[in-house]
Amino acid sequence: MKKTLLALALIAAGSAQAATITQSAALNLETTEIHQIFNINKFDSALGTLTGVAITLDGEAISSATLTNTAAQAQRFQFGSTLNLYLDGAGLSEVLALNLFNYNSQIQVGQTVNLGTVNPSDSLLINAADLSAFIGTGTTSFTCDSLVSNSQAGGGGNITVVQNTQAGCGLSVVYTYDVPTTPPAQVPEPASMALVGLGMMGLAAIRRRK
Repeated sequence: MKKTLLALALIAAGSAQAATITQSAALNLETTEIHQIFNINKFDSALGTLTGVAITLDGEAISSATLTNTAAQAQRFQFGSTLNLYLDGAGLSEVLALNLFNYNSQIQVGQTVNLGTVNPSDSLLINAADLSAFIGTGTTSFTCDSLVSNSQAGGGGNITVVQNTQAGCGLSVVYTYDVPTTPPAQVPEPASMALVGLGMMGLAAIRRRK
């Protein structure tokens, strides 16, 4: 019986409870190209054992564009535009791509084509492989940089492109860690309790005789 109770106590002492800490920074739109910095508090190992770091990069853009044909004749024109958001920090380097425009059509002489305004957004989940970069005191810094790329074909160099773009990054970091649990108080065995009770009764009887 004693061996069984000891084994149960050891199991309880070795168990742990999972917990999480979440830090986040709201997305902020700025005129491209952007360079945004995020400082994330490192994990305090006094809280437990870090088991995972999940990073979510949120990206958004607002972009508008017009195409104007300044040639003496109609022009076939292809125009594409993509926004890449580059996240770097803690040994990580990731890219989130947002498609802005994809135009392929004829533009008449003197015509201005308004491509309107687009507002794409997307998210990228990253699970950090190296947890050591997130443990300690102070902060871990991340940067998010944008790069708007355009591709053009046709037009003979006579298509004027005017584009205005804003972009922003949001960041969320979730620490998952194990918290050691306090072992429960050991309950005396029934047989031990009975012996203690008999001993007390014996002491009481001796005192009465005296």
